[in-house]
Amino acid sequence: MEIDFKILQKHVPQESLPILQKWFSQRPFELRIPKKRITKFGDFRAPTKQFPNRISVNSNLNKYAFLITLTHEFAHLLVWLSHKHKVKAHGLEWKTEFTTLMNVLLTKKIFPQHLDIVLQKHLKNPPASSARDTNLINELKKYDAPTNTIPLIEVMKGSSFILNNKRTFIKGERKLTRFLCKEVSTKKEYFIHGVAEVELVDN
Repeated sequence: MEIDFKILQKHVPQESLPILQKWFSQRPFELRIPKKRITKFGDFRAPTKQFPNRISVNSNLNKYAFLITLTHEFAHLLVWLSHKHKVKAHGLEWKTEFTTLMNVLLTKKIFPQHLDIVLQKHLKNPPASSARDTNLINELKKYDAPTNTIPLIEVMKGSSFILNNKRTFIKGERKLTRFLCKEVSTKKEYFIHGVAEVELVDN
């Protein structure tokens, strides 16, 4: 169940590797790096009879977004080890663990200066999903590879967009981290996550 740091180093800032090696050697888990998922950046899964603790982080994230997501999920693992299902998923225990871990990274000056400032504000009361922090999402996007898509959260209400190069929707009301959108061809409504990358349609 050892993590392959030769693979991991392709996804995170090099300066973070010694810290991650120390953290993960003390609390081992299985790390998966799947392709892009629309609904989430990463997740933590508690152990079962068949599987150990598991963390997954999307492979398409830039190195700073990947590191933040990995730290977010590792905080879930630490909370699980201490409390199991006795506390809320993103309650005080998780906020404390996540903030403590992130402060270690911030102390080492791993992030660019302006992103560092945005993260410090984010950590005053970290939300369950970084997608709820528009300032953080916008700052992280500056480090993405060039693309013709934008996060759904940046699309104006009532505008048309294409999802996954296939289906066309009209953006509707926001419900927490998702938006109620109507598919143009079927008139059916779906909740789509605000971080989903979409292509605007010229109206």
